[in-house]
Amino acid sequence: MSASSSIRPMVVEPSRVWEGNDGPWSTFSIRVGNPAQDVNVLVSTTVPETWVVMQDGCNSGDPSYCARSRGGLFNINASSTWIDENVYELGAELNLGYDDNWDNGDYGFDTLGSNDVALNHQVIGAIATKDFYLGNLGLTPRPINFTTMDDPRPSFLSSLKSNSIIPSLSYGYTAGANYRLDKGLASLTLGGYDASRFIPNSMSFDFAADISRDLVVGLQAIDFNAANTTSQALLPGGGILTFVDSTVPHIWLPLDSCRAFEEVFGITWDSTTALYLLNNTQHDVLTAQNASVSFILGNYVSGGETVNLTLPYSSFDRLASYPIFNESTRYFPLKRAANDTQYTLGRTFLQETFLIVDYEKSNFSISQSLFLENSQPNIIAIPPINATIGNSTSPTITKTTPSPDPDAKSHSLDTGAMAGIIITAVLLMVLTASAAIIFAIRRRRRRRQEDATEDIEPIKEVEVFQKAEMDGSSKDQDILEMYQEVEEKDSREVITFVAELEGSNGSVGPANKRVFELDGGPIRAHELPDSNYEFKELPTPPSEVHAQDGRWSFAGTPTSGFNGML
Repeated sequence: MSASSSIRPMVVEPSRVWEGNDGPWSTFSIRVGNPAQDVNVLVSTTVPETWVVMQDGCNSGDPSYCARSRGGLFNINASSTWIDENVYELGAELNLGYDDNWDNGDYGFDTLGSNDVALNHQVIGAIATKDFYLGNLGLTPRPINFTTMDDPRPSFLSSLKSNSIIPSLSYGYTAGANYRLDKGLASLTLGGYDASRFIPNSMSFDFAADISRDLVVGLQAIDFNAANTTSQALLPGGGILTFVDSTVPHIWLPLDSCRAFEEVFGITWDSTTALYLLNNTQHDVLTAQNASVSFILGNYVSGGETVNLTLPYSSFDRLASYPIFNESTRYFPLKRAANDTQYTLGRTFLQETFLIVDYEKSNFSISQSLFLENSQPNIIAIPPINATIGNSTSPTITKTTPSPDPDAKSHSLDTGAMAGIIITAVLLMVLTASAAIIFAIRRRRRRRQEDATEDIEPIKEVEVFQKAEMDGSSKDQDILEMYQEVEEKDSREVITFVAELEGSNGSVGPANKRVFELDGGPIRAHELPDSNYEFKELPTPPSEVHAQDGRWSFAGTPTSGFNGML
């Protein structure tokens, strides 16, 4: 049994407060800085860093309850351990229309923790934008780079693993449901999951090749069910590939699917806010009908093993408030996708489902959430990929390799013979390559002599950009290397690399600070499982906050007082 088997998962306790301007949502309490400042945040299954709302997130034009409604404000200048980096664009949800001209963060390093755990020098983005009204605790283990690729900074999850605080790069999460028994608080376990919060199934999903959009599922069908009515299909165009992302609240679907929702739910599209609105009369009808929606998921857009996950109408009954509306307004968290890059199952979907993600084994599962009165937590550890633990109940798939031939030793060559063969082979390869080069040079010279009268376009010099190498000094080298390797999976070659945060000349943010683009982590080039599935480049609609009269940016410049030492 490995040492990692004795390491227990870390349970992040919910704040027991329901917050947000598009929920309400169950948040988690974290501590940032020194002395520690308590703030409440949501969870992002997409970004690696943590976002907290800074003091500039509320200004004189906001309601008096602004700070409280945003989960509390982080005062950078009040932390003696804050090390300022610069202002960067968040680089998140750009495909959904979120605007990098306004969605910036004052990035730096500071102490970050929850419960009785605190880690120094963690990447923090202090935000003021109201597009993301609450902060987020980033859950992906991708390293973070600032302008250069040779100095990757570990994520919070990978720091926990490298410090032996959690057993593996994994988590279990459900968003919680305020309409359920005892308010159904959210659940987050790092390095494991709470088995008391879901109904297990045998379905396992493989990561998509694009690590920035790894949690992709095949949404094969959506069905509407209600008392005294027949089931109706809500995905008339057939199955689609869709991304599971807790960073945003909405479910983004094709237009024909949205039209089907409009018909059965009686919802109305508001072009000003780009939201579906629901009046109280229709709300009462749907509640009385006990209406529900079933999502059928698989690894492909059709065929294969599937899992059926049901959301009651109550999960779609959300309230939008300032700055979207001045007064709380009932809305339906469905969005019209402009193209297939926008298909997303957001936080609304995760109210009734439980997500378990294992980054070391590159797979995940989604199960129906369970809400039981007086249920006791049952925390299960997910072992690391290099561990063998007896009686493990991890829901991930473990790949096995064939046993070695017991007679292999008698048929093997001795060390000297093997070395001789290797040296000979290398010399032959060098000689062969040299001969080929000489032959090519001579042939080209002869060709030039023969074609001396012809006009030949000179060869253009091409600038080659080489991938930067990590220095290997970080304790998080295991996860950093994992995201740079070339791996073969499902007969599809996947090439990964750590992305650079490119600079720009943007002027949004505190004075005297340049705004840089935050790429968001490693990117993978990949092929979609369905060869007939292709992306179309169409305009993306603006987000709901941008549809308002005002735009939101940093209200002022933080006073000096940053530590300033790296």
